[in-house]
Amino acid sequence: MVHDLEMGAYHLLFARGSANKYTLEKDIHSTNDGTQFPWMSDQQVSFCRTNCSSPNLYHIGQMRQTYNVSRYWRYRIAVWHGILLMFAWWVLCSTAILISRYFKPLFPRNKLLGTAVWFQLHRDMMILSVIIQVICVIFIFYQAGWVWYQCSYMCTSDDFAKKMHAITGFTATVLALLQPIFGFLRPSPTSSIRPFFNWGHWFLGMFSWSVASATIILALPMGKTGLNRLYGHAPNWIVLAYILFFIACNLVLEIITITSNRNKIEGIQPHRFTVGPMGMALANVNTPIKDAPVEIPKRTKARVAVVVAHLIVSMGVTIAFAVMLFKALWSHSP
Repeated sequence: MVHDLEMGAYHLLFARGSANKYTLEKDIHSTNDGTQFPWMSDQQVSFCRTNCSSPNLYHIGQMRQTYNVSRYWRYRIAVWHGILLMFAWWVLCSTAILISRYFKPLFPRNKLLGTAVWFQLHRDMMILSVIIQVICVIFIFYQAGWVWYQCSYMCTSDDFAKKMHAITGFTATVLALLQPIFGFLRPSPTSSIRPFFNWGHWFLGMFSWSVASATIILALPMGKTGLNRLYGHAPNWIVLAYILFFIACNLVLEIITITSNRNKIEGIQPHRFTVGPMGMALANVNTPIKDAPVEIPKRTKARVAVVVAHLIVSMGVTIAFAVMLFKALWSHSP
């Protein structure tokens, strides 16, 4: 494709580097901050050969290398953005989802800080996750100069992944912010619309988790992470392995729940009723009465073991990506 330079105005990009003093072969310009990193003109210039109405000479007075934030901090903000959001979604959110779906029958006579154990753990993890997400999104937009990344129909697949990463990441954060708001407005346990709230709360949470996981996948080829460039497809396989492991944890806990409920005594489950698919068991009250005639839960240790195993694996995945991201950062950034 040949571009007609006379069709519009352009920013000039200046690359400065060194050359071999004997062969005059040019070396690559610097990829770190400094005088030899490429400069771009703030002013646009026009190119013309005949019948020109634009100035023959331009005086370029203002040039810049990057946004107001130095590349040193932009790369580090991006790395911490990825690590903290992976921790927020795959360690905190995933564990909170498992606790909410499968821990309701556990510890029925105990309370944590005045409320049901499962509810307190679920709520605290989700709130901490949302706080981390909001902080990370604010800082990533700050390092980008508060500019939303755009990509035309001619962009490469990596550029398109960067554009979609911004869209899906922002969408996941907005959906995560809606969850505690809906939770605060939830109807009473005896309300006729409570089942609709339970379904909506569950669906919105799982959909936002899926969007966040897609966002993590889209981040792998991005330049600031350097993951695919340095490690090939290994990060993709790690991400796929974790997602399959999370699904497997849900399936195992689902099987445990089904087999535990086969011999349940009819009528002795006042703190629990089921709507929809197995695993959508919902508490009648968030603070079960201590002397309620609750049936002793079965296979408690098995459920706890699965959730602990997930917690260990998700932390391991997050630490592995943290190591890879920092190694990539030190290899190509200032």
